[in-house]
This record gives sequence, structure tokens and C-alpha cells, in this order.
Amino acid sequence: MKLKVIRIFAIGFLVVTSISILTTFIIWIVSFSYASKYNSVDSIEKDEKFLYEEKVKIYSLKLDSLLEVNPLQAELFADKLHGKFKKEFAFLNYKALSLYKQKKYQEALVVLKESRESSYFRYLEDQDLNANNIAACFEVLKEYDSAIVYYKKVKRNDVLFELGRCYSIIKEKDSALFYYGKKLEQIEKFDNKINYINEMDFLKYKIDSIKKASH
Repeated sequence: MKLKVIRIFAIGFLVVTSISILTTFIIWIVSFSYASKYNSVDSIEKDEKFLYEEKVKIYSLKLDSLLEVNPLQAELFADKLHGKFKKEFAFLNYKALSLYKQKKYQEALVVLKESRESSYFRYLEDQDLNANNIAACFEVLKEYDSAIVYYKKVKRNDVLFELGRCYSIIKEKDSALFYYGKKLEQIEKFDNKINYINEMDFLKYKIDSIKKASH
């Protein structure tokens, strides 16, 4: 009788153990399949992103060349690319630069503001570039107050000289001196400032001219 009970207990233990092992194995298989699928999807997404970036780079290089020799063709090509890459800031920016090169400053402003309002930016540098280009359009249109507003939106690029120039033109001498002075200080801290002798001399001339005009 005891032997029979022991045998039944052993069989039950083996069944439970087998079920546990089988369950663990099934869970492992499912987890492995899911992980493989996830990694595969992740890999595909990375490949697609890489290909996208490469296409943008290639088209950007073509637009760089066109801008120098044929701004109108660059405008048309950039507009076509924007139709294909709807959310890509670079091609709207190239379209604006093409218009700027053709001295169509108001049209360039419309395109630049469209890209700003539509939040096409993928990088912080895009925001700075956009603000800088809008400011440049306003400056050439002699809307200096608006140019100053947008130059001040530039966070990463150096626009100290541009701000000094705009303030100088609208006769706000203290502000002009401040920004020209900050630019001069910046250059004087460069390790290779000897390469910027002409820039430093010009800034000193601008600062002296403003000071003399104030007396």
C-alpha cells in the first residue's frame, strides 16, 4: 500500500515538474520571439531613419551647389523636395535662401515664418537658423526693430555684431556700444585672436566712431 502511495506521489511530482518545465519553456519561446520581433522592428526603424537622413544630406548638397549658380532653380527644386518631405525644415529653409538670393525678401519671410509656425524643427540649431534668417530679411528690408527681435531669439549662434549694427543704425548708441563691445571681448579671448586682427580693428573703429558722435 505504501509503495502504491509513493508511486502515485512520484508520478504526480513528475507531472507537476514536467508542466512547470514546459510552461517555463513556452514562456521563454514567447519572450524570445517577442524580443526578436521587437529588435527586428527597431532595426528596421533605425535603417529607415538612416536612409532618410542620407537622402536629406544628398539633396542638401545639391541645393548648396544650385544656390551659388542658379537660385531660381534652387527655389524650384527645394519647393519640390518640400512637397516630398513635408516635415523637413531644411528644404523650406533652402527655398527661403533661394528667394533671398533673388532679392525676394518678403517672399523669403513668408516661407521662413511658415516653417517657424508649423514647428518643422527637429534640432535646436534649426530654430536658431530660422530666427537668424528671419532677422537678416528684416534687416535688409530696413525693418531694424523687427530684425533685433529675431536676432535676440538666436540662442546658439553668434549675432553680437549684427545686433550692434542694427542698434547703431537706429541710433541707439548705448546698445550698439554694448553689443560691439561684447563682440570685441569675445574675440580677444580667442587663442588664435591674431587671425582676427581685421575684425578687432573694425570693431574698435565702430566703437570709437559711436563714442565720438556722442560728444
